[in-house]
Amino acid sequence: MRVLQIIDSFSFGGAERLLATLNGVASQAGLDLTVASLSPHTPERTASLPLLQAAGLRPSFVGVRKLLDPTAMPKLVSAIRESGCDVVHAHLGTSATLVPLAARLAGVPCFSTLHHLPRRQPERRDRLKSRLCIRSAERGAGLIFVSRAARDAAERLHGPARPSWTVLHNGVDLTAFEPADHGPPPELPADLGVPAGVPVVSVVAALRAAKGHEVALRAWDEVRRRVPGAVLLIVGDGVHRAALESVAGDGVVFAGSREDVPAILRASTLALLPSLTEALPTSVIEAAAAGIATVATTVGGTPEIVDHGRTGLLVAPGDPVPLGGAVVELLLDPERRARYGSAARRLATERFDLRTWARRLAEMYDGALNAHPHRAAVPRAPQQKEST
Repeated sequence: MRVLQIIDSFSFGGAERLLATLNGVASQAGLDLTVASLSPHTPERTASLPLLQAAGLRPSFVGVRKLLDPTAMPKLVSAIRESGCDVVHAHLGTSATLVPLAARLAGVPCFSTLHHLPRRQPERRDRLKSRLCIRSAERGAGLIFVSRAARDAAERLHGPARPSWTVLHNGVDLTAFEPADHGPPPELPADLGVPAGVPVVSVVAALRAAKGHEVALRAWDEVRRRVPGAVLLIVGDGVHRAALESVAGDGVVFAGSREDVPAILRASTLALLPSLTEALPTSVIEAAAAGIATVATTVGGTPEIVDHGRTGLLVAPGDPVPLGGAVVELLLDPERRARYGSAARRLATERFDLRTWARRLAEMYDGALNAHPHRAAVPRAPQQKEST
């Protein structure tokens, strides 16, 4: 089954990384994926392009510059038809607004996934855009929310759930994040310049305001006072990097965008995500898959990944004092930290396995093709038996 995935851009972010990861198991679910950026090719919107290419995808660019671009519909309809896809899947807000209509014009079923947490917008223009996105996406074959929290937030803002609404947790490749065997702890990549043997707290997230990096930086001096030598490793890139670097103190390392996140997480002492808003943070799922405990905030779908007091600790967003306190608490308690990490790996295996996610998507696509007028379901390749 040929599936065209259209995403707002190829910037650095969790949704872009998810598409690269999904392609690794797509064939096992009978899926042949291609990916397109809704936005044109610009330097600031191509950070994930090498990652997608390395994953074996064939990235392309539709070239839509804004939501009200008068060329958007013709370009999208042409891209969908030229791809020869059986199903098109839109990711993120602008794509979820435009692609469902283009897919109807092209005669192809469309799914949309919203990777953000719907929230009340202060500006009328933004409220209209949010409502238009939901109303457009729900008219396709399916509107997918990545967490229960995201669906509930949409209901509060836009009324009761429609039949096309569904919740489907994203998955990660558990094999790529397999925890290290018993023995000496793995070392971080040497080029990061982090001294061996020091406690390392890793934040893997795009550098934008909503991820709350500034809160972690405000907490870090106190963490270092109580845990001398501790390093805050910030993995990711984005528009806020220069501002964050200007206020960072001692013991903070900016790693930039990296393709060796599994190795970094396995060698980390603790994962941290101080977000101010989230739908379902991929980096926290990855930390759980790597078998390390996480300190995170009680926003959106994060509590669907971090079970407070069992796989990590949750604190209220925006306050550096409880955030730093939770980090110190786990850094000073290795037995508890190890227990949380083992429980996190079990939770990831039960709830966020990439292959289960791919199979669920394939089943949804099959159902849409069966129900779509004038189209027959596309036979899927037999699934490969998974090793145990």
